[in-house]
Amino acid sequence: QKQIKYLEAEVREEYIESKRNKSRLSASHRQILQGKPPYEGLQFQYKDLHRSRKFKGAMFGRYGTKSGVNPGQLWPTKRDISLAKEWEELYQPEPLSQSIEAIYKAEADKKASRMAIEAKIDANLDKLEANIEAFKRRTETKNRVNEGAKARRERILGELKAEFGYDVNPEDAMMKSRIEEREKVLIKEEREIKRQLKKEREAEKRRQQEEASS
Repeated sequence: QKQIKYLEAEVREEYIESKRNKSRLSASHRQILQGKPPYEGLQFQYKDLHRSRKFKGAMFGRYGTKSGVNPGQLWPTKRDISLAKEWEELYQPEPLSQSIEAIYKAEADKKASRMAIEAKIDANLDKLEANIEAFKRRTETKNRVNEGAKARRERILGELKAEFGYDVNPEDAMMKSRIEEREKVLIKEEREIKRQLKKEREAEKRRQQEEASS
């Protein structure tokens, strides 16, 4: 009896409000516009859609407890669970746990592969830097050898000029022979000087070590 009176009052209020309503919106639409749960579907269930769990779930998700929907009604039924299991068996041969495990494994493999590639790149970069340094050392050595050969040749030509009193032709057969012989002598002297310097450095190093240990 009280509910009937309440509904009559609601209808009367809605009728009066409709007369005042310039926008011609229904009471439910005005509720929605104001961010409130609509009457249609919640208080007045005109269609099968309004009685469906999907609609009630949408209303509860949007308006929460203000919708008046009992959240206990939104849980899947035994039939829903049974259908879900049948679907899983039909379209998903592997159990869900195995599928999840396979996804985790694929991600782990992908991460390991990426780390291996990054490690290889780092190793190649280190190798590249070592190769660059080795190339620089070879270039410097080659330049020193070339400079030494140039200085040696200039020295020999200077000696021959002092001997003959004029600039000799290095392409002359006799001069070529003199230059080659003198180069062999100078190279031998340079090597002897290097060996002597090396011995002196080693002796100095041993002396310093002995002083440090004493």
